[in-house]
Amino acid sequence: MPRSGATILAANHLSHVDPIAVIAAARRTTHYLAKDGHFSNPLTRFVMRATGQIETHREAGGSDALAGAATILSNGKALGIFPEGTRSKREEAPFLLPGKTGVARLAASFPDAVVVPIALVGMRNLMTPKHHKWPRLHRRFDVNAGVGVTWLTWLGSQEGGGVSASELATLSEGDEHAIRAELARLYRRFTDQLMGSLSALGAE
Repeated sequence: MPRSGATILAANHLSHVDPIAVIAAARRTTHYLAKDGHFSNPLTRFVMRATGQIETHREAGGSDALAGAATILSNGKALGIFPEGTRSKREEAPFLLPGKTGVARLAASFPDAVVVPIALVGMRNLMTPKHHKWPRLHRRFDVNAGVGVTWLTWLGSQEGGGVSASELATLSEGDEHAIRAELARLYRRFTDQLMGSLSALGAE
């Protein structure tokens, strides 16, 4: 995992301790966007702020989260994100949920940021929803990181977006509907490939 520069660490989400696992594996300060409810309790507020987590307010909607993410990446820092958009509560494998395209939109907004797929394996043994209030730290889990890629590199790769410079120029001159449709296709493809990487790395 990159030790410096704008980085998006994209992991599957199985338990409340997932951010801690990613932060420990990254060996650098990694920021997550956390709902304001996590800052209401003095103890959790101390932990969240001590680990550099960013408070977002629900009443502000997605704009607040996007602004927080932009600040982190613009300053060349690491942002942790869960492409599934929520913690998987499935009781049986496969636990991995379909990815949401927000991670692709974020990558496109910061095309030089490195997006690293991270598979968290064994987290359900550590902490099971509705069964464990506290993590069972004696249980083993693994953090498997894949090869990172920037949006720009992915976009021009035949295995990725497959969009040449001339095609990109042509697209930019098209009508708004065509641009939106093509971007939606690329966002979906990027996200699906990212989720495929998580699965290949062992995400359950």
